[in-house]
Amino acid sequence: MTRLVLRIVLAAVLLAAYSAYRFSIESEVDGLGGQAAQVYDVVLIAAGALLAISITRAAVGLVSASRELGRASQPYRAARAAELVRHRQAQADWQETARDHQARAAALTAPRAARAGDALWFPVAPRTPPVRVDVVGGDPLRHGWASLLVTLGASLVSEGRRVTVLDLSGQDVGGGLAAVAASAGRQVHRLDLGEGTPVDLIGSVPRDDLGRSLAEALAGRGGTPEGWEERALAADLLRHLDQALDHDLTFARLAAGARVLRQGVGSDVLAAHEVERLIEVHIGDLDRHEWTSKQLRALGTQLEMLRDDVPDGPTPLWRGTPMSVVTTGTGTDRDDLLARVLVHLAAAAIRAGTLTGAFVLAGADRLGAATLDALADRSRRAGVQLLVMMAQPTEELERTVGTGGAVCLMKTLNHRDAAIAAEFVGRGHKFVVSQVSRTVGTTFTDGGGDSLGSSMGESDSFKLRSSGRPSRKANQHSTNRGRTWTDTRSWSSADNSSLSSTTSRVYEFDVEPTQMMALPETAFILVDATGDGRRVVLADANPVIALLDRVSRTPLLEAAR
Repeated sequence: MTRLVLRIVLAAVLLAAYSAYRFSIESEVDGLGGQAAQVYDVVLIAAGALLAISITRAAVGLVSASRELGRASQPYRAARAAELVRHRQAQADWQETARDHQARAAALTAPRAARAGDALWFPVAPRTPPVRVDVVGGDPLRHGWASLLVTLGASLVSEGRRVTVLDLSGQDVGGGLAAVAASAGRQVHRLDLGEGTPVDLIGSVPRDDLGRSLAEALAGRGGTPEGWEERALAADLLRHLDQALDHDLTFARLAAGARVLRQGVGSDVLAAHEVERLIEVHIGDLDRHEWTSKQLRALGTQLEMLRDDVPDGPTPLWRGTPMSVVTTGTGTDRDDLLARVLVHLAAAAIRAGTLTGAFVLAGADRLGAATLDALADRSRRAGVQLLVMMAQPTEELERTVGTGGAVCLMKTLNHRDAAIAAEFVGRGHKFVVSQVSRTVGTTFTDGGGDSLGSSMGESDSFKLRSSGRPSRKANQHSTNRGRTWTDTRSWSSADNSSLSSTTSRVYEFDVEPTQMMALPETAFILVDATGDGRRVVLADANPVIALLDRVSRTPLLEAAR
């Protein structure tokens, strides 16, 4: 192509030059004569022919090269066409895959969009009604207990169930539930024994069960033989008092009767015939020795303490109202005595059918395991739901936690309590990253080389005449020399890094103790073993949640069906 263009340009230049100097050249040729004109014409024709031949050869070469290039490019064009078809097919496949992905994504997000207005909060409950629910832990001010009582008790009260709260914590954990029940139009009975309110403690307990209940509360808290003997003697003494006294039993009259049994003298509180009966018991029925006198003195002292702490009055301890809250003092020794008596009186009232529905015992930390077991047993037989709240159960109580089938573990502040709670939730097998290794390296290489070479050559050529001798004019002699030098250098740099991790199977806490200590005040972990298997659920008892939007009325498992 370039040669053809050059020759055409040369022809154009020569033609332009000839046109410019034609008249001058012809004038000079005419001046030389006729023979010169003939030579001029021949030269002009020959030059034109040579230019035409040159342009023609260049054009023919261009056409031939174009044909060869076309033949050489046919495989490339075929490959390019095949690649173009493959590219278009791959692009179509990608677009189809993208449409499928968008369709699947839309199918996945459609239920979420449809559920955008569905519930986020669901009620939680044991799968089957438990015999007893234990609440362990809680913040120092018992806000979590109060919230749990409001959330749980409001549901029970709204169903028409009777709820009775015996608060031994001194934090008024049942006050919120009482306020909610009152605002809903339910009749509420509140009784604060810590203020010295006159009340009839034992009026609602059958007399045939009173002696045993008071004996269990006042004597022999342990399970030792000495404790059994103390309870037997206390039951015997209370039986004698019950037989000697008239029907209107009070702690003041019981304390006066115990004094008569111990001292054998009269009393202003008791009637004359009652004193005579007790003096007869004092003289004939009781074994008089040091241990009996000591136990009788202890029984009389405790009855006098109860007489002083809770004055006798017409107000009954338990009422048949939908909501009842009974509170005590702040945890002194006298309050512990009153707490034990109240729990045993509650167990007797449950057995007699005076207490029904649900019974809540808040602050049971200082009560014995036998006391709680007896209360739970009577509640189970009477069909009363029992909820026991303990902040820091003793070792004896710890062994009884969860025997009812359901436990609510709340916030703990002590590391040992947190470890016990985490142990109760349980351990499980899981895979954790135990080791992470990272390796970084750099490799650098440098190389090079030099080479030097030279060459030299000579050649002669000549042409023979017809006679066989070489012609001098045709002889040629050539000499060529060459030298080459090569210098090479090579550099290479490589960076490498590797990151590896090792995963191990461990057997660890499902909930760490630190997580138990970091729980919010109203949060709790429900450990439910009432049905088949064991279920652990994290929940929140904040009553404000019930006022939020997207709150379900049915548990999550039932709502998913």
